Amino acid sequence: MIKCMALFGFFNNKKNENNNTFPFQSTLDTPDLSSEEVTGESPVVEEKAPENRPLTVSYATGWPIDIIYGYLHKNYESKGYDDAMLNSNLTFRDMNMKIIRHKILMVFREINLNYDAMKQELDTRIETCNAAGLLTTAAELYKRMAVINAHKEELSQLENDFRNNANEASVPLMSYECGFLRGVSTIAMAGSSKTQTVKAPISPTLNAQNIAV
Repeated sequence: MIKCMALFGFFNNKKNENNNTFPFQSTLDTPDLSSEEVTGESPVVEEKAPENRPLTVSYATGWPIDIIYGYLHKNYESKGYDDAMLNSNLTFRDMNMKIIRHKILMVFREINLNYDAMKQELDTRIETCNAAGLLTTAAELYKRMAVINAHKEELSQLENDFRNNANEASVPLMSYECGFLRGVSTIAMAGSSKTQTVKAPISPTLNAQNIAV
């Protein structure tokens, strides 16, 4: 009986030691709006799928910023072309570009809020580790905090570029506009080819029976 109690106490001590490591996971609960899935693979794999299917983003970091990279790398040229074939009005184009813009800006806000929550949780763990004298664990948490701060700066720069339609962040809107203009050009060429088609004149035929001898 005494040996069993001692063995049980040994496993309890090991469990307490494992709990003092304060594991930190940088996961993102993805909302239904974006329906993103972040995996630890590289490079990006974009499958041609309907718009209502989830976008799968594969990057090596495994942090929430991967979702932003996925949106900024997404090519909307096919969507722009299809929309132009549906309605070539430029007002329709501008409306769809605003929808894409507002959706991506909303994702920026969600990712920033997620990083802010991660920073608050990390601050609490760092204080707890310092109070308990767990300096090694605290040092590891400080490194993770540095990564979060670096990602926050990168997000700020990417959002500024996206708002100004500059640098690599301009890919979504520029690709959509390119596809839409290609669709408008296709419609114009199809219309001009119809007007240029000339029917060959049909020469009248003489019926031998109608010719008076």
